[in-house]
Amino acid sequence: MKTNLILINNDIVDAEEINVHPFNRGHQFGDGVYEIVPVYNGKALHAEMHMENLLNALVQIKVPGFYMVEEMVEFTSRMIEAAEVTDGLLYTQVTRGIGPYELDFPEQCEPELIMQAVPLNRDALAEQRKTGVNLITVPDERAVKCELNTLNRLPEILAKNKARIGKCYDALFVRDEKITEATEAAFMIVKDELLWTYPMKLGSVHQNVTRQLVKEKLAAMLDMQVIEKAFTKEFALEAEEAFLCGYRCEIMPVAKIDRRPVADGKPGKVTLQLQAAFEEYIREQTK
Repeated sequence: MKTNLILINNDIVDAEEINVHPFNRGHQFGDGVYEIVPVYNGKALHAEMHMENLLNALVQIKVPGFYMVEEMVEFTSRMIEAAEVTDGLLYTQVTRGIGPYELDFPEQCEPELIMQAVPLNRDALAEQRKTGVNLITVPDERAVKCELNTLNRLPEILAKNKARIGKCYDALFVRDEKITEATEAAFMIVKDELLWTYPMKLGSVHQNVTRQLVKEKLAAMLDMQVIEKAFTKEFALEAEEAFLCGYRCEIMPVAKIDRRPVADGKPGKVTLQLQAAFEEYIREQTK
């Protein structure tokens, strides 16, 4: 994988050739949004769906449209070929562009799109999946509109750092005593033959294509329903199983939360069946 290559506004160049303008509002204010597309077997998984999420976020933060979804999907194909991506991730961010140092943005800004290939060791993730991972909880002090993947990711950065220091795989955000999500994945539990997860409509979790896939396709393969309802850490610890789902971890069993085991502290049957169904789905979509 050629991680030195960057796509910037339709041109693919070496990263060393790019200079960040000091007045770029993404650099100064985090004024922009991002989307991450997983790549399997040299093919982007649901690139169109991801780019629709990106365009929708741009509309909501009032960044003028400058590329259509179809064009951004074509960018992913070009980057996969140029960077020789077989398996990994494609990170795309769009900032409002260059403007004066004012919180209020000018009406006439030229947005800037950057796309890059990101390595991902899926073999290491598969090893972690065999035993499940440990999570640590942190207060969810993020802005309410988390469904927008904005560049302001300081809470996630600090939470991920706390998880690493605590020798945990990731951190779970807790708002008003209810678990919302992890830093890079949705959180689900298996309880009473249902899949439980935090409601999207409350605006405290990110748009997550993997979560959507579990809800709309994979759960049905196991004759299970997904219920979107907020729940506490104690409720989760009493579940039969718990897992993360996201673009990086796929379906990852959760063994412990704050050093306390979920059920017997081992990957559960439903979680492993969902991962197997996910892998089969990937094979069908990327063959």
